[in-house]
Amino acid sequence: MKKVIICAVAVMSSFVLFAQAPKYGLKAGFNMATVTNAGGDLKPGFNGGILAHIHITPAFSLQPEVMYSNQGTKYSSSDKLLLNYINVPLLLQYNFDNGFRLQGGPQVGFLIEAKHKIGDVETDVANSYKTVDFSIPLGFSYLGYSGFGADARYNIGVTKIVKNNSGAYRNGVLQLGVFYLFDHHHKAQSGKRR
Repeated sequence: MKKVIICAVAVMSSFVLFAQAPKYGLKAGFNMATVTNAGGDLKPGFNGGILAHIHITPAFSLQPEVMYSNQGTKYSSSDKLLLNYINVPLLLQYNFDNGFRLQGGPQVGFLIEAKHKIGDVETDVANSYKTVDFSIPLGFSYLGYSGFGADARYNIGVTKIVKNNSGAYRNGVLQLGVFYLFDHHHKAQSGKRR
């Protein structure tokens, strides 16, 4: 797995050398998260962070992000697993002429907090969970001429998140969000490039 990630980063880095200057933005949104095979339901949460948008060609771009993501699962209205991550996706995007984009790529997540909450009582369970998580976000987004856009994706958990456990407990997160891309006037100046 590590060799694959290193090769992917090397290939993406070589593309960036020939790419346009990045455009930066802010992003925030809503999560519906669960842990597969844990017997829980979807738990609402939020995400937010920063992004960079880098054109490789007019049709293809890279979008690295650094996002705080509130995840976990809900066993009942008073029983929840709270998992908070800093996620770093590297998305490859295909840009249509009308502002829509298809996107997907690898994501590494760094666990910053893990708690089991029953009622008002929270117990730290970070020692039971792995500190690094890998997933694959797949989805689409839309960028308007104003610089505002919308994003929808599903993060498919690849690695098991619980230490010393044979169960296939993985993160699964549906994310809906909005973003703003600074210096958005470049789109009007660059024709069909988005």
